[in-house]
Amino acid sequence: MAPCNAQATGTCSEAEGSDTLASGDASHAEGFQSTASAFASHAEGYANTAQGPASHSEGGSTLAEGIYSHAEGRETAAANEASHAEGFLSVASGFAAHAEGYFTIAIGPASHAEGGGSTTSGIYSHAEGEVTQAIGDRSHAEGMNTIAGGMNAHAEGELTQASGLNSHAEGMETYATAQCAHAEGESNTASGRASHVEGNLNLASGLFAHAEGQSTIASGDVSHAEGNQSIASGQSSHAEGAITTASGFTAHAQGVNTVADGSFSHAEGQNTSTNSLEGVHIMGKFGSANELSYSWYLANGTSPEAPGLAAKILSTGDVKIDGTVSSPAADYAEMFETYDGQPIEPGYFLALVDDKVRIATSADRYMVGITSGKPAFLSDSADLGWHHKYLTDEWGRILYQDVQIPERLDASGQLLLPERTERQPILNPDWNPLQDYVPRLNRPEWVAVGMVGKLLVRDDGTCQPGGLCAPSNTGIATRADQGYYVLRRTRPNQILVLLGNRY
Repeated sequence: MAPCNAQATGTCSEAEGSDTLASGDASHAEGFQSTASAFASHAEGYANTAQGPASHSEGGSTLAEGIYSHAEGRETAAANEASHAEGFLSVASGFAAHAEGYFTIAIGPASHAEGGGSTTSGIYSHAEGEVTQAIGDRSHAEGMNTIAGGMNAHAEGELTQASGLNSHAEGMETYATAQCAHAEGESNTASGRASHVEGNLNLASGLFAHAEGQSTIASGDVSHAEGNQSIASGQSSHAEGAITTASGFTAHAQGVNTVADGSFSHAEGQNTSTNSLEGVHIMGKFGSANELSYSWYLANGTSPEAPGLAAKILSTGDVKIDGTVSSPAADYAEMFETYDGQPIEPGYFLALVDDKVRIATSADRYMVGITSGKPAFLSDSADLGWHHKYLTDEWGRILYQDVQIPERLDASGQLLLPERTERQPILNPDWNPLQDYVPRLNRPEWVAVGMVGKLLVRDDGTCQPGGLCAPSNTGIATRADQGYYVLRRTRPNQILVLLGNRY
């Protein structure tokens, strides 16, 4: 027995200090009340124990229990193979785990816990800071009171949780609970797969959804809510501004207190609503779409109790306004086809040949009007397509039919839009969609004929302001006792006349 009760009982062992024991072969104990009980182990310091083969214990009241383990500091334990514990009250119980700091626990194999009260239970996980937990395999928790519960998850900041696979939570009181979700800011939750939330008090619960701002909700898949108290609940919808709601499929609401609740609809401005109509667009303030889908509305109400509309452009092609239509031009005109198929320049009096026109002469009893170069209103123009594209009744009213639109599914078979009934105009079987359409204004055989209002007309130089004029044999104006009122001369051979009444 060595002096001071140092005992070296193992083969080739060595004990030094006071009340030490080296019982393992080739072991070494030193200090006070240290024990090296395993092969090639080493215990030093105060009341330390090296129980694992080739383990090392140092400091005060430490335990190196696993093979090749290392415990140092105070009251630490390295309980598994190749583990390392240091600091105070730290425990490394996982294979090749490392615990350091104060009261940290590294449970998962090859995990690392540091700071104060941190725990790593996932394989290869890392927890640092204060009272953090890295539960998922390969997860990382840092900051204060954070939890990385999902595999490959990352939680940082304060009171954050990343529980979804590959999720990331940062900031304060944020939660990333779904796979690949990302929550940042303050008091936000990203619960939809691959969703993203930022700002304050926001929720992104839809798949691939994004919520930002304050108190916004993106609950529709692939939706986006931003601003203040906005809700995007429709799939692929977008709500922005303040207190807006986009609940229709691919709908868009912006401004303040707007609602886009029809599929493909858009509401903007203040207190406007698409009123569940599909494909409509409304703007302005205090008003709702109220007639046809796939139409445009301008709201002009004064309050929620007194809504109103100023204008509509309907999907039938009808335009309705609650006000004045103004134009720098002055005449009302209609399109007519020429009798011989040849163009007629502006400024000629015209007469009719059945339903077509030609240049008038002095012998013509009835004048249809004057060719107009700049009408304020032009009817029968068929500018946007062939005028017989749709079937009509005997009064020219377009015929409609109800068409069943089949449900629409995404690539994974999920329902995007349910089956629905849509009212559509009936196509004329004679219409050829492959044939390019040329508007009447661009065809030489069609002319705009001014019938009412102020019009410029060619003259022979004889007309006087305040007098009357009538067509000559060449279709230009000449002085007359009966005819149309001459407003003024504009050029040597041009006057401005008033059509509507013949005097």
